[in-house]
Amino acid sequence: MISNIWGKRNILTFIGIVFSIIGIYFSNIKFINEAIIMMILAGICDAFDGFIAKKINNDDTYGIQLDSLSDIISSGILPISLCLSMGYDSFIDIGVYIIFIICGITRLAYYNVNSSNDKCFVGLPITCSTILIPLLYIIIKNEIIFMLALLILSISFITNIKIPKPSLRMRTVLSIMGLIVIGLICALFK
Repeated sequence: MISNIWGKRNILTFIGIVFSIIGIYFSNIKFINEAIIMMILAGICDAFDGFIAKKINNDDTYGIQLDSLSDIISSGILPISLCLSMGYDSFIDIGVYIIFIICGITRLAYYNVNSSNDKCFVGLPITCSTILIPLLYIIIKNEIIFMLALLILSISFITNIKIPKPSLRMRTVLSIMGLIVIGLICALFK
């Protein structure tokens, strides 16, 4: 029975989990650029996994839960592992990571229970961290400013702002932007 849920409708979610685990491994051995690339690739998988799952099976309660659990790894644990490998490990930094994870998990749980609005997200999706944190890494070199930006990102997960869900075209554009960021990382941080 359980092996039946490993079907093609969830394959992209599982691929994203693999990228996330490899990213955590890279961050643990201080291969920061490689970890960021894995985070972006996991984010790209997440951008399309729900779309593909709906095309194959419109009523996939399991897939929705699997996606949220995957998001915790790719958009929660991997970014924290990455930040720790960057040397951001002060007591205050750990506090920011706790807030980041609590806000992210709260956001995912809220969405799973209250996802009746198919046109908008309430609060910034935690999955946005798979592109925003790599951008922060490229732009911000000061630990205090980086942590302040991460704190603002965390709080944005639990705000009541309504954000339109991206169309397939927008997901494609964001994925291309992610690939451009990968190119920038490869070019700037050889």
